[in-house]
Amino acid sequence: MTLDALRGVAAWLVLLSHVGFWTGETSGGAVGSLAARGDVGVAIFFALSAALLSAPFVRRGLGEPAPFSLARYARRRLARILPAYYLALAGVLLTAVALGDPGGVLSLPTVLVHLVLGQGVTGVTFQSFTQTWSLTTEAVFYLVLPLGAALAVPWVLAAGPGAADESARRRARGRRMILGCAVLGLLGLPVQGLAAVFTGEGASWWAGALATSVPGHALWFAVGIAVTVLLEAERAGTRLWGGRAGELVEVLRTSPGTLVLLALVVWAVAATPLAGPRDLTDPAAGALVAREVLYGVIALALLLAATSRGLPERVAASRLAGPSRWLGDTSYGVFLWHVLVLQVVYAALDLRLFYVPFVPMLVLVTVLSLGIAHLSWVLVERRFIAWAHRDAAARPAAARR
Repeated sequence: MTLDALRGVAAWLVLLSHVGFWTGETSGGAVGSLAARGDVGVAIFFALSAALLSAPFVRRGLGEPAPFSLARYARRRLARILPAYYLALAGVLLTAVALGDPGGVLSLPTVLVHLVLGQGVTGVTFQSFTQTWSLTTEAVFYLVLPLGAALAVPWVLAAGPGAADESARRRARGRRMILGCAVLGLLGLPVQGLAAVFTGEGASWWAGALATSVPGHALWFAVGIAVTVLLEAERAGTRLWGGRAGELVEVLRTSPGTLVLLALVVWAVAATPLAGPRDLTDPAAGALVAREVLYGVIALALLLAATSRGLPERVAASRLAGPSRWLGDTSYGVFLWHVLVLQVVYAALDLRLFYVPFVPMLVLVTVLSLGIAHLSWVLVERRFIAWAHRDAAARPAAARR
């Protein structure tokens, strides 16, 4: 339940960033600064995906049986992403035709690229679908994860050969996985820095491709996998660290309020010039790396908060269970539709870009996006997800991923 709520928060943060930009709020002020960094929601989405999808591979790494079917995995990934995406894409294309193709990109090659989720690579997309670059990254991660796990698990299982018992071996394997996540995340940072090197005419494609790639966002994915290692080791009754490190882990596992406060503080830091300009100006290498790290810390803090010991069970048994599940159900639809909602509202009301009151537009776009997302979930998404999961009952936290 708590992961559902976190997914809803991530979607709303992305919505916040676009409303802030379209209204001109991000050009100045404290609220605008925070809105400009609403794209941290993408980091949260990536960390969530990695955390949920890596669970069977982490269990294998700990030496436990974990059945995995590549065909089932592929079917569930396709059912989760594509039906709602194609519905939203149809809405984008119809709107582009109705509005006279604002942006001038309504062409067959562009449409075909979107059909295969390639816009994150080409960098060419519709004005009302710019946020879907992250789906390209997500889809590539889906492909890379099983392959990377197949290569990494034997290396992980080789840890702790002289351990006295199975618990000690699990501890050694868990630490090795955490180490691997740390290395993976650190190796991704130079990719972000390199993206800033490609400037000038003809180089923007390379900059965009590197900045939005799976290696470029390896830190965010690594954060999610590391959290799953911690949770699966705990589920198996194994403490990965003792001493002060173990005490710190205990604090992190039992202090959701502190973790949320940490995320808010880091979000405020990210809203400063440290993370680069708030407009579409190309950031420097240092700013790109700083933003990647700060967003990674926020995603880590919120993911740890949402999985704090006992919290998911308490929320599931409370009145918050229904709203939390609904937020998770509608999160993908909100992500897909909110920019199109913005475009239609601006066109219908004949509004000027950058000259619209922020708060009323934020409320309007939030309400309309939630309504459309609910319909998307009820009419399309849950039907395909149920079909994809027809062969087994999925765990509640993973059922909608």
